[in-house]
Amino acid sequence: MSLHPPAPNELGELIDAYAQTVRSVIDLGRTLRPGDAELATDCPGWTVADQLAHVVGGEAMVAGDEDPDVDVSGFAHVRHEFGARHEKAVEARRGRHVDEVVEELEERLDERLAFYGREGVTAETPCDGPFGPTTIGGLLGLRIFDIWVHEQDIREAIGRPGGLDTAAAALSVSRVFAAVPRLVARDAAVPPGHAVVLDLTGPTVGRVGARVEEVDGKRVGIPLFTGGQEEHPDVVTTSLTMSTRVAMRLAAGRKDPADLHVVVSGDEEIAERVLHALPMTP
Repeated sequence: MSLHPPAPNELGELIDAYAQTVRSVIDLGRTLRPGDAELATDCPGWTVADQLAHVVGGEAMVAGDEDPDVDVSGFAHVRHEFGARHEKAVEARRGRHVDEVVEELEERLDERLAFYGREGVTAETPCDGPFGPTTIGGLLGLRIFDIWVHEQDIREAIGRPGGLDTAAAALSVSRVFAAVPRLVARDAAVPPGHAVVLDLTGPTVGRVGARVEEVDGKRVGIPLFTGGQEEHPDVVTTSLTMSTRVAMRLAAGRKDPADLHVVVSGDEEIAERVLHALPMTP
């Protein structure tokens, strides 16, 4: 796997990437044009204002706040319990002026930066996360990915592209790249003897690949481009080339592959399987 700019790894880098994407969301919220807040986004059921409320709600959730006591059973886009938790945070803030929601996000950012910057905290410090016990580094990774994806949802809806070459973007791409061996072998069911390569042309530039082998009767994805000296058997390779925006809209499950520009070299059927297996958001 290669990636430029490189994904943040150290605690300070992760905190900076987290703060940057949150501040981008705040800036977008502060500079909305009349009517922007009501625009629909690619996230089903949510407007731009709802996206802002979701980011605030996510910060409240990881801070340990109780879920708002509101009914979200009537929303068709709520498909599971975790989605219901997030929808409650959004529903509780519907009807509030967008400036008020942005002010709450500013306050939450200050609180979380103080939490992450406490004396003695490292990336390996244990903490609670939305999916159970994790580490500070793990929690920051989750929050950066989630917030950055929603930053992109807002940008797409209001026609203000950007943020595709930041540290938060690089971390988000790296999380998708790390999942490629699994999704190629298991989710896309690419047959043994084949390999898949994803090439991102930028603004965050990267390459990742995996070949599929059968191990104990199961398909296993073996990473390519690891920098090691291991021997790779001959395989039939299918390459997919796309921009950072296209790759991450697909990984977020926001767009259908047919609506985006992807250049395929190799097996078209395998390419279709991989493109439809890319979504990795709950």
